[in-house]
Amino acid sequence: MSFETVSAIPSLSQLLGHIGDDGSIALSDIREKANHELSSFAELAQKELSQFDISMPPAISLISGEGFQLSLENQHPHSDEIHNWLDGNLILARKFKEVEVLFEFVRAAESAGEVFSESSNFHIGLTSAGPIAYFEDHHNH
Repeated sequence: MSFETVSAIPSLSQLLGHIGDDGSIALSDIREKANHELSSFAELAQKELSQFDISMPPAISLISGEGFQLSLENQHPHSDEIHNWLDGNLILARKFKEVEVLFEFVRAAESAGEVFSESSNFHIGLTSAGPIAYFEDHHNH
């Protein structure tokens, strides 16, 4: 990993917020930070989507695909415009990854000792009622 790559990755304290002197952080603080970053992601996405005259409904479900690229996971009447918007949008992809990492921390803390399926993918749904974040197992048939 190059120096530039390392310096572009937020430190744990930048990502999680305040870490106690003993190295601890409350799960409620991580959950709050995750929800804040999810809202921030949704605001950025909706601002950018409005430039293409795309609004909700219908909902837009995003997942992280190959090579740090976001993908539209559901059918949408503006799917071509959405794919073009996502293509090479590294700012949005980075924000997505930050939200994903925070929700991974929450999931791991809430399910200590549980082993998660490697086919589990993180999703962000952009809906007219607000953003949702969830994990879903995908099975290849």
